[in-house]
Amino acid sequence: MSNSTPAQSSSASILDVRRAMQHKRRKRHVEHVDESINIIPMLDMMMIILVFLLKSLATSANNINQSDDLRLPRSSSRDDPSGAIQVIVSRVSVTVGGRNIGVTLRNGLVDPAQKRGGGSGFLINPLNSEMRDQHEHSLALSRATNQPFRGEMALIADQEIPLRTIYEVLYTCGQNGFSNFQLLVLKNGAR
Repeated sequence: MSNSTPAQSSSASILDVRRAMQHKRRKRHVEHVDESINIIPMLDMMMIILVFLLKSLATSANNINQSDDLRLPRSSSRDDPSGAIQVIVSRVSVTVGGRNIGVTLRNGLVDPAQKRGGGSGFLINPLNSEMRDQHEHSLALSRATNQPFRGEMALIADQEIPLRTIYEVLYTCGQNGFSNFQLLVLKNGAR
């Protein structure tokens, strides 16, 4: 029995040494870690920045082309209507976001056939449907960017437009959730 005990202990110690060496080798061996950049979140971030920049650059008084039908009044205000939807009222038409929506004006007044209630009505039908679409689009955008919907609009009107037309446009936009409005004017000294 004395012969078998030292043999078992020596073989056990050799196995233990081998196991310890294998364990040490495994410890030194570093698992491959994927160090590449996940580009999907970066693209999402760039898209949000792009949308923000496009919306901010679209509502500057310097971007409005003035013509005989559209002359902006002058003011000393310093507020900037960035992020707001542009509603432009010229002497002959109304456009939303640079797109003509089919509202025609005669002498600065909306055609009574295009208003709910005729000549005494305040709701302009083509503008109402366009602002409803803009409201849905703005809500979807605010959900996608996790920003609250503010209902901002920038009203850009010719300086000779009758006040009644301005009231009708503001009323129609307000009925579709755009009640936070700014009137766009030229700064004194600007052309």
